[in-house]
Amino acid sequence: MSDRDLLEPEAPKSIGLLTNSDILFGSPTPPIDKLKVVSDSEFEDIIREWIAGYCKSKYISVWRAGGANDKGRDVIAYIDDEGNYDNYQSKHYDHPLMPSDVWQEFVKLCYYTFNEDFKLPKKYYFVSPQGVGPKLGDLINNPEELKKELLNKWNEINTLGKNIIILSDELREYITAIDFSMFDFLDPQDFIEQHKQTSYFAARFGGGLQNRREKPVVNEFDNVEYSLRFVDQLFKAYSEHQKIDITTLGELNKFGEQLEHFNRNRNCFYWAEALDQFGRDRLPYENTCFEDLKEEIYQGVIDVSNSNHSSGYERVKNTTQEATKLSLQSNALLSVAQIQDKIGICHHLVNDAKLTWVEE
Repeated sequence: MSDRDLLEPEAPKSIGLLTNSDILFGSPTPPIDKLKVVSDSEFEDIIREWIAGYCKSKYISVWRAGGANDKGRDVIAYIDDEGNYDNYQSKHYDHPLMPSDVWQEFVKLCYYTFNEDFKLPKKYYFVSPQGVGPKLGDLINNPEELKKELLNKWNEINTLGKNIIILSDELREYITAIDFSMFDFLDPQDFIEQHKQTSYFAARFGGGLQNRREKPVVNEFDNVEYSLRFVDQLFKAYSEHQKIDITTLGELNKFGEQLEHFNRNRNCFYWAEALDQFGRDRLPYENTCFEDLKEEIYQGVIDVSNSNHSSGYERVKNTTQEATKLSLQSNALLSVAQIQDKIGICHHLVNDAKLTWVEE
């Protein structure tokens, strides 16, 4: 054995400070790299999510048609009730798209629309995790050259399954009349950045909730709020504590401690309401994260709330204080939740009649 064999290997470069998540799951995979390893079917679902989330103002419905009989239409986004649509053609290849990868897609579109199986789309996008290569990109950016190249290559690429598509004079005339500027492609990095703005991104790619949660705007007290159970219950709690009937904000002004408490807890109620809206905006529509969080907090505070207290006011304070102590680990909203939300959720539970400060 040589001296060289006894040498210790060179120490690797530091990868920086580690979190518990880093230890459990390793370094996160960038979303653009995840696109390259998902299945063809999953990639089509991601395109549909992007359309339904990011492009929802452009389309009235989205249909994933990908399959053996899709006739060259993977994801169809309908613009109106008259059947006008954009087509998103998924190509989940391990390299940037080349003309040879997609010639038959042009053949399919021309042939099936010529036969009136369906009409031409308004736009036709190629979507690939590796994007398009320079040659295909140049052709797409020069529609007349793309059309000319397609017609020149027709006899090399005109096989659809067991069928040979003959370029008849009628078909040639039809293709010549098509506006090839309909063809375009999506840059994969732009695609990811736009998908980040949808409610599907965190569930699909992980990495936590991407959008920073803004501080909610809480408007001046509106008399309509007297009809909310949580407001009525707070006034009942203050009344019991002060041993005087307090039913309006004007009457509460005489009691500085309770007025400050009311303003702070009302503010927390709207913080929690904003958290609910944030979850609905940033997580898939079927998520129940806010309701799940409410249930966890309910289970964590109900024994304290049901205990004996000198007044409803003390019950409010002790219950909300208990809520702030709860260590909640599993909910997807916890990365953006704050103490105000925990307090506010207690008042949402009062609104739902699951908690009561003073018996009615």
